[in-house]
Amino acid sequence: MKNHSLIERIRSTDSERALEEIYKNYRNEFFQWAVNKHLCSLEEAKDIFQQTVVIFYENIRYGRVTELTSQIKTYLFSIGKNKILELIRQKAKNPAHYTRIDYFDTDYLYSDFDEDYEEELKKVERSLNMLGNPCSDILKNYYYHKRSMKEIAEILDYKNSDTVKNLKYKCLQRLRQIFKS
Repeated sequence: MKNHSLIERIRSTDSERALEEIYKNYRNEFFQWAVNKHLCSLEEAKDIFQQTVVIFYENIRYGRVTELTSQIKTYLFSIGKNKILELIRQKAKNPAHYTRIDYFDTDYLYSDFDEDYEEELKKVERSLNMLGNPCSDILKNYYYHKRSMKEIAEILDYKNSDTVKNLKYKCLQRLRQIFKS
């Protein structure tokens, strides 16, 4: 997709098809990138992609962008990254509003995605589900939310961070056993 022709198509009556091409070419890759690199939930990634495309469209339509000096993907993903950072700042201000995140929803995967990798993801999901609470809560808080042991102790109402640290170690051992079997 050439940058110049895309801009012209969005400005013309062919904007609907141009946007369909953007969705087709970048949607799944954007979801995967947002979920894996920035630890967004799939729903958050979908919302952010929608906002990103709207911003992209409006920037071209209203003359804020007359030509792209980068690839379309680079421009879209930079808009998306700014939206993700905005979401992270909102989460930091109001963490109680963002409590449930579905990290293991695999709808975002490419249809031609590596089947072995997809199977591994499903295996991790099943293993975490088999692990149950409090282990899955501790591991998700630590690895997905990047929370400290002290924060996890406060959130999950443990005595101190050392307790959480010991539990995390035991939970990882159990998860490895479950994953191998």
